[in-house]
Amino acid sequence: MGTGKAAVQSIAINAHPPTPRASRADALCEIACLFFCVELIMWVVPVVPEMRTAYAGLAGMIILLLVATHLRDRPQARELGFRLDNFLPVLGRISLRFAPFIAVILVTGLASHSLSFGARFYGMLLSVPLWALLQQYMLLAFVHRRLRVVFGGGQRTVAVTALLFALLHLPNPMLTLACAVAGYIWTDAYERSPNLYANALTHAVASALIANALPHWLLKNMVVGLNHFYR
Repeated sequence: MGTGKAAVQSIAINAHPPTPRASRADALCEIACLFFCVELIMWVVPVVPEMRTAYAGLAGMIILLLVATHLRDRPQARELGFRLDNFLPVLGRISLRFAPFIAVILVTGLASHSLSFGARFYGMLLSVPLWALLQQYMLLAFVHRRLRVVFGGGQRTVAVTALLFALLHLPNPMLTLACAVAGYIWTDAYERSPNLYANALTHAVASALIANALPHWLLKNMVVGLNHFYR
């Protein structure tokens, strides 16, 4: 009995995220729609006269896409990664893989005298988690699950997801590089055992560390898209 229960728990914790009820063409189209809206927000909205209206309209389209596809697929919350049973194992796995990169960031900050764990750092730890959770949901629960329809899962799907996440952080060179590495770690963890809370927590901590540790010559700002050039 004990062995059987342990096996069931192991399967539940390490279950792969389910794929949506969509054809390959539909999955690619849905990913393209999301990225098109995000790219417009990043590159076009900043120069539109009615910027707030344009931003609200595109944000509304993204929400509509997420809601409509969710209602079609009707996935369980735990299937998407909204769960606590595997939180600590996933958090530990991600943290171990992040450790070398965090060490490099801290050493760079110490050497450059740019470490600053003040009000901004702690403010980000409080304000970023919800935004990080939304990003992780769109990247993993939406994009990655659809890429699994296209590629069938595995490391190729993980790599493509991480690449797309990195491209969304252009033209910020440091964020693009950091998000390629972090995106791979998060996606690989999600592919093995989905937990959006662990991903979002590490996302928030990593963002706060990068923003408050790296020198200005290495990280101009935390902004992406057209506004990167004006901040």
